[in-house]
Amino acid sequence: MEKMKKEKLKTIIFLIIVIGLPLGVYLTGSEKYFTRDRIKQFVESYEMLAPVVYIVGMTLLPIVGAPRLILTAVGGALFGIFLGTVYAMIGSTTAGVLGYYLAYYSTANYFEAATENKHNKLMAALDFTKRNNFWLIFLARICPITHYEAINYMCGTSKIPFRSFFWSTFFGIIPGTFVYVMMGDAIMEISDKIGIFKLISEMTVGGKFREHLLDKDVEMLMWVLILLAIFLVGTLSGFYYIIKSGKNENGGTQPAADKVESSELKVEN
Repeated sequence: MEKMKKEKLKTIIFLIIVIGLPLGVYLTGSEKYFTRDRIKQFVESYEMLAPVVYIVGMTLLPIVGAPRLILTAVGGALFGIFLGTVYAMIGSTTAGVLGYYLAYYSTANYFEAATENKHNKLMAALDFTKRNNFWLIFLARICPITHYEAINYMCGTSKIPFRSFFWSTFFGIIPGTFVYVMMGDAIMEISDKIGIFKLISEMTVGGKFREHLLDKDVEMLMWVLILLAIFLVGTLSGFYYIIKSGKNENGGTQPAADKVESSELKVEN
């Protein structure tokens, strides 16, 4: 009983930290420091150590609410597409490992004890996720609308095998990282030449869509948006296929745990 109280306390502290830090940053207005230009200037100021500072920032800053998309885009603006992708991948992978183990050592034992011997739709969904963990995490990493840190915490809390978590994360972040780095590189070039808001205005209401599309950086940005749309449709389709396959394996939408209980009742009768 005493052990459970300690595990519950650790869980509460963890939730206070992961929710309180981003909320505190927002309430104090500190998010103004997480703009692309400010982060870029800060990392650049370290000159030779800039790649190390950038990787550390990619690992730690999202915990306090810094948007990972902006951080990844900064990598493209600072280091170019190739090195920006490499550094962003290292930072994203280390961030994933950190988030996983923070949740694993803080919440996993309490969550496991609290849900032990419970059979409901949530537990059935969790069992399904564990059985298909690699592909679900892989798709979630590619999907543009999933929350990176939330996935880390959920996997650690539910004790998804670390090896599966690591490799699905590593391979899953490659497409998105490359695209976001491309976006950062293109946006930086466009900002220097015309400004992103002026570009949007001229392409939408100014009648200069085709004219601006001849610019290689604008063309790259258009391709980035197309790729993100493809990622979204592709990953949602993948989720649908996996979920549908799981339902077919169970013979319908009824959770497997409920089916077992129903079978036991029939045997008893």
